[in-house]
Amino acid sequence: MPFSNRIALPADTPRYKGNLHAHSTVSDGRLTPAEVAADFHAHGYQFLCLSEHDRYTDFSAELDREDFIILPGLEASAVLYDDIHARNRLKVHHMHGILGTDEMVAAAPRRFSHMDYVHPLERFGTWDGLVVAQQLGDYLAAHGCAVTYNHPLWSRIEPYDVLGLKGIFGIEVYNYDTENEGGDGADTVYWDLMLRRGARVGGIAADDSHHVLAFDDMFGGWVVVCAPELTRSAIVRALMAGEYYSSAGPEVRSWGVTDGCAWVDCSPCERVTLVAGGPIGGNRTVIAPAGELMEHAAFELRGTETYVRLECTDARGRRAWTNALFAD
Repeated sequence: MPFSNRIALPADTPRYKGNLHAHSTVSDGRLTPAEVAADFHAHGYQFLCLSEHDRYTDFSAELDREDFIILPGLEASAVLYDDIHARNRLKVHHMHGILGTDEMVAAAPRRFSHMDYVHPLERFGTWDGLVVAQQLGDYLAAHGCAVTYNHPLWSRIEPYDVLGLKGIFGIEVYNYDTENEGGDGADTVYWDLMLRRGARVGGIAADDSHHVLAFDDMFGGWVVVCAPELTRSAIVRALMAGEYYSSAGPEVRSWGVTDGCAWVDCSPCERVTLVAGGPIGGNRTVIAPAGELMEHAAFELRGTETYVRLECTDARGRRAWTNALFAD
């Protein structure tokens, strides 16, 4: 299938680094919201979503600076318990509601207020996971929020619990906290299963930071957004349009498709992988010669790809993920 020529991340567009998943003392984090924001600002971030469990917060008036903004939001929940008495969690849906663009907020039939509590949806024994996830996502969208899906592997979610979910702009493909806590922070399988079915959904790397002391859960996963200005509306609009990349280390300087060739310019990396929808064998990897690194890779497309995305891996094994471009 043909791909139109497109530069997905133009090199000359403004870039803003942010973390979409962080917790403070408002829920189960160790630091106050002001302390969390100050720490991310000191580490070179330009925006942060304080995504407290089931509690919507808007600290923007208090914590915004000229070079740093807060995205108001929450991490809402739906929980499947084994039964009404034992209440062991079998599965959870954790979904972000991030306050949307100015247009989305104006059109919303209702809005959250600062410190509103959103009671988790509860089910016992069995559930139709997709129906419950859609209900939760629709509720967040009705309050003017842009919606993402978080850490499906950690949440014990099966693919059928999320495949077909509508109205989300992204799914976490890397969660630094759950990766360091228990080795279940890599979620690209769920992402590609969605992409293979034509879902136009982006991949998100995030910290899920709590500033815990037992292990490192800060500054290990982030997004870099191409937006004309550092405002909530501009950042969220770019996120929803997929105009960003995610990273746990490497930088993606620019990438795109030109004359049937997918290419990327990146910081020095050991390997670059083309991930493609379509027939088996569409994925390909370029590996730098031993002892060398590369800053450019290109792949001639075969005409059978339904979508393409790129993963760049540095010498430490850390990855960056572009979003997908779909065939015409």
